[in-house]
Amino acid sequence: MGKLNVVIADTDEAYVESIVNFFMANHSQTFLISSFTKQEFLYDFLSELRKIDVLLVSPEMYSESLPKDGISEIFILTSGEPPEKREGLNYIDKSKLGDEFVKEIAERHLMDEDDAAENIVIEKPAIIEETVRDRKTKVVAVYSPLGGVGKTTIAVSSSIYCGKKGLKVFYLNFEPFQSTPLFFKCKNEKSYSEIFQYVKDGRDDLHRMIEASKKLDEDQNVYYLSPPESIFDILDAKPEDYKRLINEFKAMGMYDIVIVDMSSELSDRNIALLEACDEIVLVLAQDAISNIKAECFSRQLDELLKRKGLTLTGKLTLVLNKYNFHMALEVETVDINDEFISVYMPIVPGMTAIKGNAKLVDLQGEFGAGIQELMDKFIF
Repeated sequence: MGKLNVVIADTDEAYVESIVNFFMANHSQTFLISSFTKQEFLYDFLSELRKIDVLLVSPEMYSESLPKDGISEIFILTSGEPPEKREGLNYIDKSKLGDEFVKEIAERHLMDEDDAAENIVIEKPAIIEETVRDRKTKVVAVYSPLGGVGKTTIAVSSSIYCGKKGLKVFYLNFEPFQSTPLFFKCKNEKSYSEIFQYVKDGRDDLHRMIEASKKLDEDQNVYYLSPPESIFDILDAKPEDYKRLINEFKAMGMYDIVIVDMSSELSDRNIALLEACDEIVLVLAQDAISNIKAECFSRQLDELLKRKGLTLTGKLTLVLNKYNFHMALEVETVDINDEFISVYMPIVPGMTAIKGNAKLVDLQGEFGAGIQELMDKFIF
C-alpha cells in the first residue's frame, strides 16, 4: 500500500510538532508527513506541482492564492466551531485531529485498497521517516576553472565547518570522477545513479529518493551521497536536470546549507549549476599560469553569460587558495565578473589525503580560519 502525502501548515510551532509526532509515532506506515510554520515556504513547496492527498492548513496560512494544483483535499484547522465557513472547503477542529479522523481520511483516499483501514495500527516504528521542514536552504557552489587548486578540500572543509557549527549541511559532489570516498564512507545501496534517474524521469517524489540515498558522517555531522555507478549518469544529465536537483533541495527545506562541489569545465551543465546556486566560491591559485588561465576564463565567462542573458553579479566570492606570502601575488588584479580576491587560504605544507582516512588540516589552524572567514559570509 502506498503512503498518503499529507501536509500540515500552522504558525503554531508547538502544535505542528505535536501533530507531526502523532502521525509519525502512530501512522508512519500509512502517511508521508510534511510540515510548515511559515506561509512563504509552504507556498514555494506547493508550487512545485507535487501530488498532495491532504492539506491541513490554519486560516492565517490559507489564502485564495494558495497553489491548489495537485491537492486532492484541503482541511482548514479551526479552534472550535468557525464563525463562518467558505464554500468548497473542509473544516476540522484541531482538538479532534486523532485516530478517527486519520482512519476516515485513509478510507476515503485508499478505498481501492481492501486493507486500508486495517493497515492503520498504533505502534512506534523502528525508523521514523524525517519530515520536510521549513528551513531556508542556502546553496553554495565551489568552483574553479583550474585543476589542482584544492577546490574539493575547500568544499569538504566548508561542509565540516558548517556541520560543527550545528547546521544541517549536505555535501553534494557533481564531479564525474569523485573523491568523496577519500573523505566519507561511501558504502550504500543507493547513489547518485538512482537520483539522476528520478530527475530524468521527472518523478514528483524526487525528495524521497534523496532522503533514501543520503548518508550521514556522524563524526563530522555532514550528509552526502555515494558516487554514481557510472560517470555517464552525471555526464548525460541535461542542464535543466542539474537545476531541478538544486531546486529540489531548496524546496525540501530540510537543510540549512548545501555545499556543491563542481567539476572544472565551463559547460552548459556547470553554467546551469552556477545560475541555480545562491552563492559561488570561485577558487584561484597564486602562480603566473593560473593568472593567465583566470584572465582567459573571465573573458569566456563574460561572453557566455552575455550570450545566455545571465548574470552572476552579487553571487561571486573569489578565494586564493594555497597562498604563500613569500611568493609574488600574480593574480592580485584578476577581475572576474567585477569581483576581486577577498579571501586568502594559506598554504599548508604536508597536507595530504589518504584513501579511506582523509587527513584534513585542523580547522583550528590558519587554513581553518580561512574557511571560517569564507563560510561566515554565508551562514551569518
